[in-house]
Amino acid sequence: MGLDRRNFLRLAGAAAVALPLGARADEKASTKQKPATKSGLPPKDPYNHTNVAATLPAWDGSTSSDSKPGSMRMFRGTLKHDYYGSGPLPENPKLLWKFRMWDFATQKHGKPIVWKGTGWTGQALYHAGYVWFGSTGGHFHCIEAATGKLVWVYTAERMFKGSPTLYKNRIYVPNVDNHLRCLDAATGAEIWDWPGPNDLDSSPRIYEDKLYVGGEDGRVKCFDPETGKLLWHEDFGVGEGEKPGSGGIESSLAIADGIAYFGHLDGHIRAFDLKAQKLLWKEKLGKDIDASCLVIDDKLYVGAEEGKPTFHCLARDTGKAVWTKDIPTGVWSTAAKSYGNIIVGGNNGKLYSLDAATGAETWVFDAGAGIWASPSCTDGKVCFGAYDNYYRMVDSKTGQLIWKYDIEDRSHSGAALEDGKIFVGGASGFFYCFG
Repeated sequence: MGLDRRNFLRLAGAAAVALPLGARADEKASTKQKPATKSGLPPKDPYNHTNVAATLPAWDGSTSSDSKPGSMRMFRGTLKHDYYGSGPLPENPKLLWKFRMWDFATQKHGKPIVWKGTGWTGQALYHAGYVWFGSTGGHFHCIEAATGKLVWVYTAERMFKGSPTLYKNRIYVPNVDNHLRCLDAATGAEIWDWPGPNDLDSSPRIYEDKLYVGGEDGRVKCFDPETGKLLWHEDFGVGEGEKPGSGGIESSLAIADGIAYFGHLDGHIRAFDLKAQKLLWKEKLGKDIDASCLVIDDKLYVGAEEGKPTFHCLARDTGKAVWTKDIPTGVWSTAAKSYGNIIVGGNNGKLYSLDAATGAETWVFDAGAGIWASPSCTDGKVCFGAYDNYYRMVDSKTGQLIWKYDIEDRSHSGAALEDGKIFVGGASGFFYCFG
């Protein structure tokens, strides 16, 4: 493919005929999606819907946003990025429902563009029978998982592209309008709002009752998740990229033993002690690391967008290479683990299974279209989207195709695999539930 993130942003506006707003799979397609209002801001009430409250159980006492089987609470599941959902998953999933999100019409580089659906990384949350997800149309949704029915919607000024986090029945979600917001997970009411100076794609993490997040301002920030008070920040610079374009930290922090590991536009991976607020090491891997680190025992696994090689296994204590693998045209996908192997997608259209200890290929699946989505592994299966119209499932031990479904456009978004279902969005404007 050879498409970088900036070209993806320019290509995201194809028009489509789709179901009416909020329509489920059993309803007939009848309307073409309307763009945003003339003000250039997403409409406040695009679905003509009255918000109601979700019924949520009391929080379980966890002091982190780590997920548990049946409850997907953050991007890549845990602070180490090693949980992707629970099975069993059917081998031939059926479409149970799909929800049509609102589009967002604006301009980029002086030319009209229409944003649709979910973006990179855009992983959904699942908890207590509800699903939460943002859209590039500028809305954040709470949906009944069993029915696809809209519960509540929150409107921001620009797109929800990064992934949200659930903690103490609150949603923490970044936005391209530079804001980090805290919403009541039951009602969608805004609890606090932190306006930053730059775009936020990095997903929040909660560790020992503190919220940590990166950003295109190049800073690692620590907040009180209860009040939104900024407790401290550490500045790592914004780096040099295409203007206008990305900057600083777009990867999401992986945290293990109080140490955060993250990539940066400047091509370095850094290890930062959160309690001491001290940089432990940094290692140059290439140029622009948007993918997030996977932590397994004493090793890190992460890809870079440019440079050679583009995928790395590093020692956690020093950042030095244990092994490397070149994946042509770069890596935007955050790796997963499965049966002693590392599963990662390449911009070259191939999904790789690599031996975690040596980096040797155990299998390669050729999707034929760039894979920016972070693969989700559970129940012996790997689920992922690509730069074509298909969402796929392959056998995690052999790489053989089990199932694919035409979702009408690409998907770079992560999935929540819970309750025997796949919850995932795409650039067609739809959010899907398969099971």
